[in-house]
Amino acid sequence: MFHQEAFEPWWSYAREHYLDLDGDELPTATTFYYDPVVDVHHRLPASAALTTSFYAAPQVPADARRLFEAGCAAAGYHTDLAAPLRPGRAPASSLLLAREWGMDTLAGRLSTAIEASFEPTWDRSTGEFTWGMGLDERHPRGQFNAFLAAAEAGGAGRWEALSAAPLERCPQVVDVDTPEVVLTRAEWDREGLYLTLDPLNPDPTKWTEFRVVGIEPRLWSLVGIDGATMDVRANYMVVRCPRVAGDLEFTPGSY
Repeated sequence: MFHQEAFEPWWSYAREHYLDLDGDELPTATTFYYDPVVDVHHRLPASAALTTSFYAAPQVPADARRLFEAGCAAAGYHTDLAAPLRPGRAPASSLLLAREWGMDTLAGRLSTAIEASFEPTWDRSTGEFTWGMGLDERHPRGQFNAFLAAAEAGGAGRWEALSAAPLERCPQVVDVDTPEVVLTRAEWDREGLYLTLDPLNPDPTKWTEFRVVGIEPRLWSLVGIDGATMDVRANYMVVRCPRVAGDLEFTPGSY
C-alpha cells in the first residue's frame, strides 16, 4: 500500500519529465546533459531504457514495454547485434525482458551474442557457473553475473509475477553433495519435481544422498536413474542414488 502511494505520483512525474512518456508514442529523447546548478539529469539516451525498463516492468509493464522497444531501437538490437558485446547490465536485462514478453526472435539473437561475448564458464572443481564478461578479473563481476543468471531463469511473465505476489511454496532440495554433485535442473511444475544430476566425477559404485523438504505426506513415485531410492517421511524425503549423471522425476500420488 505505502509503496503505491509513493510510486504512483513519482512515476507520473518521471514518465513526463524524464522519460518522454507523456504521449502515446515511443520515447524520443536521445540526448543527455547534466545541470550542476539544480543537480538534475535532464533526459536520458533512449538506450538507457534497456535497464530502466527492467526495474519498471513488474510495476508498470505497459510503460516498461514502450521504454524497452525504444531502447532496443536506439541500441540497434533488431539490426546490429553482433559479438562482441560490451560488458554491462543492458544485454542481460534485455534478454530477461525479451523472454518475459515472448519476443523469441530477439531473445535468440541476444542469447547467441551473449554466449559469444561474455565467456560462460563452468568451474567443475567448485560446481560454479559464471560469466567472465571479457574483463580478465580474478573474480567474476557480481552485478553483471546476477543479471545474466536472472535472464537464464526468466520466462514468460515470470518477472512480473515475482513482484505481484509472494512466491508459492514448493519443495526444496537441500544437502546436495556440492561440488561432488551438482544439479543442473531443479524444477517444480505442480505436477512433479524434476532434477538433473551432474557429478564432478561420475562413479556408479559410489552413492550420493540429499533431501527434498516441504513435500506433502503422501505416496510419491520416482523414476529415472537406475537404483535410485527414496524414503518419504512426514514432510520430507531422503533420496539416495548412484553418483551418475541423469534425470530424476518425482510425482505425487494418493494420500
